[in-house]
Amino acid sequence: MIQPQSLDVLLGEYSEGFRVCAIRAWSGKFLAIPDPRFPGRRPVRFFTNTYDAMRVRDAVLEVKPTMAKYKFEIVEVYLLEALRKIKADKTAPTADSFVLNSTEEVYPLLSQIKQRPGARQAASQK
Repeated sequence: MIQPQSLDVLLGEYSEGFRVCAIRAWSGKFLAIPDPRFPGRRPVRFFTNTYDAMRVRDAVLEVKPTMAKYKFEIVEVYLLEALRKIKADKTAPTADSFVLNSTEEVYPLLSQIKQRPGARQAASQK
């Protein structure tokens, strides 16, 4: 099972050149997606490829269409640089950890997103 990792990543855990994909709002903030397995945590999700990030973004927007106003885009970022940016953000905390999702972990995440209370309401409005 994946575990959210602290934003205080050990320097030796990932290299400076390690690139991942992320879902970022037009404002520059990364999307944090709560996970019921980690109560009280709001991890930012990173992905090993663009396709998985797009699938998750599309599922979030399908379940919660009002979030379209944030104009989410899929970006490739250097993981450590992105984590430093998240940690340095002094505005209201939206993220407190991160998860690097492999392709195998995306399907369960999509299922979780689509099972949220708002998902049933969004599906019934179609």
